[in-house]
Amino acid sequence: MKFGVCVGTDIEKMKYIKALSYDYAESHCQEIAKKDKAYLDEMKATGLPVIAANCFIGLRVVGEEKNYAEIDEYLARLFENASYLGLKYLVFGSSGARRIPEGMSLEEGRAEIVDFLKNHVVPLAEKYNIIIAIEPLRPEECNAINTVADGVEVAKTVASPFVKVLADVAHMYVQNESMESLLEYKGWVVHAHTSNPDPDGSLDCKRIYPKKGDGFSQASFVAPLKAIGVEHCSIEANVLDFEDDAKNAYEVLKELK
Repeated sequence: MKFGVCVGTDIEKMKYIKALSYDYAESHCQEIAKKDKAYLDEMKATGLPVIAANCFIGLRVVGEEKNYAEIDEYLARLFENASYLGLKYLVFGSSGARRIPEGMSLEEGRAEIVDFLKNHVVPLAEKYNIIIAIEPLRPEECNAINTVADGVEVAKTVASPFVKVLADVAHMYVQNESMESLLEYKGWVVHAHTSNPDPDGSLDCKRIYPKKGDGFSQASFVAPLKAIGVEHCSIEANVLDFEDDAKNAYEVLKELK
């Protein structure tokens, strides 16, 4: 298993986690799409691979507000820059983009998500050989695609080898999804996000960086991921002190490689 950290396009953070011996960085799709090649070259010059990016799209893809001309223009820029960086996965969480509006049924909303993926995303994913990983989100964040099972169902409907699923420990934990249930999704779950999904309530955080003795077993999440062939897992969490957080988390995760 290789471990990385979600750092957006922050070059100094990339340098820092490389020095800690993390394997890669996970970036931010919407930031990548706005960068010029000179900035992307600076990211590449750190020597740290950027293998994934989250926050796939900020534009609405469900409901009457969607504008496919605007969507397609954005996607073209994103995929070109993502390919230039050498990314393998683009993570489709994007709660606001895919939220089903009032008055639209779940079935109708998911059908529009499938249409977006099949007809606007997959052709670019095929062209640039980049996999889209659907990220299930807790219901408090989005009313569409909440569980890993939901994500797999949508991916199966799209029926493309370039559309798979991401497992995020925090979203699974809050919904009481069994970590062992991941064993059912070999070939579908291809990427993961980890954190401590049960932080002290006084911190007012939904998830924080792992730390030794924090009470959550990272092995309970990582072991089934490894069993189904997932090769990359990124930390995605609220930051308290980035340098300390990243250092402490690496001490936990390096033992699970």
